[in-house]
Amino acid sequence: MAYRANPFLERMSERTSDQEFVRLFSPKILERLAEDAFQGAVHMFRSPPGGGKTTLLRAFTPTALRAFWNARRLPEMSESYQRLLASQILSEQSGPQVLGVLLSCASGYADLPPGATIAQEGLFRALLDCRVVLRSLRSLATLLGFSSSEQLTDVRLEYEPLETDLKSIPTVASATELMRWAEQRERAVYAELDSMAGRSATDLAVHVRFESVLWLQSVRFVFNDEQIAPRRMLMIDDLHKLRRKQRSTLIQELTEIRPTIAIWLAERSIALGEELLSQGTREGRDLREYTLEDLWTAGGRGQHQFLTFAQNILDRRLGAQNEIPPGAFSQYLRGSLQPDDARDQIEKGFTALRNDVARYKKNARYAEWIARAEDNLTDPSLESLQELYTTRILLARDELKRQMSLELAPLPAEELDQRDSSQVQAAADIFLHEELRIPYYYGIERLCTMATNNVEELLSLAAALYDGLRAKQILRRTELLLSPLEQEKLLKEVAKQKRDFIPKNHTEGTRAQRLLDAIGSYCKDRTFLPNAPYAPGVTGVRLSQAELFKLNSGGLKEFAGALKRVLAECVAENLLVSRQSAASTSREGGTVFYLNRMLCMHYDLPLQMGGWQDIDVESLIEWMERGRIPNKRKLLEAL
Repeated sequence: MAYRANPFLERMSERTSDQEFVRLFSPKILERLAEDAFQGAVHMFRSPPGGGKTTLLRAFTPTALRAFWNARRLPEMSESYQRLLASQILSEQSGPQVLGVLLSCASGYADLPPGATIAQEGLFRALLDCRVVLRSLRSLATLLGFSSSEQLTDVRLEYEPLETDLKSIPTVASATELMRWAEQRERAVYAELDSMAGRSATDLAVHVRFESVLWLQSVRFVFNDEQIAPRRMLMIDDLHKLRRKQRSTLIQELTEIRPTIAIWLAERSIALGEELLSQGTREGRDLREYTLEDLWTAGGRGQHQFLTFAQNILDRRLGAQNEIPPGAFSQYLRGSLQPDDARDQIEKGFTALRNDVARYKKNARYAEWIARAEDNLTDPSLESLQELYTTRILLARDELKRQMSLELAPLPAEELDQRDSSQVQAAADIFLHEELRIPYYYGIERLCTMATNNVEELLSLAAALYDGLRAKQILRRTELLLSPLEQEKLLKEVAKQKRDFIPKNHTEGTRAQRLLDAIGSYCKDRTFLPNAPYAPGVTGVRLSQAELFKLNSGGLKEFAGALKRVLAECVAENLLVSRQSAASTSREGGTVFYLNRMLCMHYDLPLQMGGWQDIDVESLIEWMERGRIPNKRKLLEAL
């Protein structure tokens, strides 16, 4: 195959052949699509870069569908084939049943003159219309297995009664004649652009609506006296490449058409700009909006759905190379710590904890808790160290509570078990990493979590691990397995690169980097308080509704505008993940901005979502402009 040395560095939407594309395509994404995603309406898909939008759209093009059909008997294709059968995209008897028409807005449209005149809008509609017609006919030729569009001479075009509404697209019966018209119309658009005289586009301006959608849903393709491809999908990618006026016009007018075919639009979240800070998914009869990363948390199953999808992607990629034995990617990642992984750190931890425990010995309230801790101190193992850290957190919590309530009654050992929880144990694990550098970021589940529901980030992390495996394969000195320490070292290098490249990769990159570093520092201060009050830790900050109003009111002048741009870009580029926070009896609602999980690793924070702290707009502005100096003493006084 045409892969470079590392199969995880290739992007599915780019250079892969259709045969390789269908082999690597994970059908798990099809499970997450809404049941009516193939019904007549405008369906908008959004995500940060690398979320999988283009890959999803490419799966429904004629070349991909034919590749799925031709490979249907291969064992590794069974799941994809069955999913496409269930959606009636493929038929067991006759193959592809849907004519998928894919266009990109990446070239040509932004060259059109800006403005809102009828002539200028007519140019935009004319260019899109002729390209939809061209791409539809070329896709039809591919669907029929023709090697050239010229073979469409035997295809006849018939029209529904809607043909009387077509003013700009000719309702000719010859497919090849219509192709010639579309090619000439595209050249005419560019001739208009090249004209330096600025003459009125009298011929092209008659495109007062996007007629190509009406044409595509009304035309019948007849071949050998049989109607073919009765189902159609129009897929338009890269809407973020359009000018704002072009984008809004396209979405509005396509929705107003009330299409009877599925129209899939895809764009990066950055297209929403500052609207992203307050926008939510809007449902309607003719416009459906989906955020790809939210598809994996729908249904209340949390991270599990993306974990299954991610592992499927990794396993398929591993099967596409021959440098190391193929199989499950997880089999090469040791998922548990062994004594040799942290022997020195364990001894160091026990020495420190003996001093911590000794501080509580004189207090009769903790006599039974200290007795259990001393039993653990006689067993220098990782499990005992984890339990000691859990005990230390619970001692700090009770000490703070006792100071506030003056409770002096002795605590039985059973109460230690009752106060323990998975959150406290998770906090103990991240404390072990912070204080003793015991590996924390390893194993297949944490690898997938660090991808933050983003395929490109998943592949960048996996690529580093794969390089580590190849190096071991070449040396052949040890078993082909990455230890937790080796995994963490490789993954942290990728996270550092992501953080370091923020100023180069983003419009507001320097301010964004300062703000993210400050949020990371603030979250770290809150996470590693002795009593771990927000176990397992804090990984985000929240702006309440009052603070959001302050941000949007314009009272802070240019600083508020800069902060809005930085926050919006961070969310759009998957550096921050925004989640709505519902109001309760004790607090108003708001928006939480969680750090990207890879950045959490860079800042040595836990990977779970849930822990956040309220912050004010003035603090975020200060951090964005000048950075933040940690102040642990102030934090302790605030508790």
